[in-house]
Amino acid sequence: MVSGVQKHTAQVQSDLFSVIRDFSQYLKLQKKTGNNAFVISERSNLIIDSWGEKVKVQSPFFFQGSENSDVFILDSTAGFFKGDSGILLVKILAAMDLVPESVFICNAADLKSVHDKISNISPEVIITLGSRAARLLLDSGKSLEACRGRFHDYHGIKLMPTLHPALLLKQPSLKREVWEDMKQVIKFLGSRYES
Repeated sequence: MVSGVQKHTAQVQSDLFSVIRDFSQYLKLQKKTGNNAFVISERSNLIIDSWGEKVKVQSPFFFQGSENSDVFILDSTAGFFKGDSGILLVKILAAMDLVPESVFICNAADLKSVHDKISNISPEVIITLGSRAARLLLDSGKSLEACRGRFHDYHGIKLMPTLHPALLLKQPSLKREVWEDMKQVIKFLGSRYES
């Protein structure tokens, strides 16, 4: 239920944006007609010039876990170990003899943030959960279904794309596919530790 204060705040915000939009249109018109009597800052001019253009809002970059981890998980969402899909992810990790504290996990906010973290951590293997995470690191137009089930290379690091636990909750029959992916990760990590 929306409180009266929230409604009022939303209305004030809407009214403010309306006034700003109207004022910026007025200033643009004045500028076009040659009326340069209004002196405003360069920043304000940039804002006015870009008004109405689509702004790409970047998702915040979230992460948690050990920065000394051999396992880097890139999640298409930022819920990590919360909710039903988080509980399932913890179970998948447990089946791999891992705990949430032993892995590093982050969301697929943007390539630069993710790449910087991967470079700093230098994991042995990257696991991507879901399509968005896989697309971020794989330079491929292929679907997740076409990419999962085998390792890929990401700057010399093994990358295993797999399905997101949220999808497994909707389609439990896909759990076997994810387990097959994770068995490859277990085998790879085991061979690395034996060397």
